[in-house]
Amino acid sequence: MKKSLLLLASAFSLWTSVARADANAELIQRSYDSEAVGKLADSLSVLDQLVAPRRDSYVVTLRRAWLLYRLGRFAESVDVYVRAISQAPGAVEPRLGILLPQLALRRWSDVETQARAVLRLEPGNYLATLRLAYACYNLQRYAEATALYRRLKDLYPSDVEVQSGLGWALLKQGKLPEASAEFHHILDVSPRNELAKEGLKATGG
Repeated sequence: MKKSLLLLASAFSLWTSVARADANAELIQRSYDSEAVGKLADSLSVLDQLVAPRRDSYVVTLRRAWLLYRLGRFAESVDVYVRAISQAPGAVEPRLGILLPQLALRRWSDVETQARAVLRLEPGNYLATLRLAYACYNLQRYAEATALYRRLKDLYPSDVEVQSGLGWALLKQGKLPEASAEFHHILDVSPRNELAKEGLKATGG
């Protein structure tokens, strides 16, 4: 009798765990579905209905941080991304993620710190190098920004964002012919690019 009760309790516990897993999976799917139709607040609130420990898992924490960013709640997003980083300290994705709200908040030194952390984990990462170059530019370290943009341009010669960053970094150093050439390259393929137009005008070219 005692053995039967133990088996029954074990089966019930297993069934409960499966039911919770199914419910959590359905809620996560609802979160994605809500985001897909632009209901960001609903997408975020659904995550609060998840059952622990899934509610506090790394994947859910990362998603919460992303949704907070999309909602424009940048400081909160940073805090939650920090939590995600602590949950997966060897992962690249939460460190790349945190760059978005940090950029929105214009926290250039924090952007530099996280971008360098990504590059230690994954040397040559495109986004980390691009964000690092932009941070250096905004910290008025134009020569360093130029070197980073040049490195990216060697790897991605047709990347307009990279060319624009390089052009502006050169412009800030007074290297007008080189900057003008970069802006001309952009306008050859993207004639309505306002940043390139503005930069070219500033070079006098």
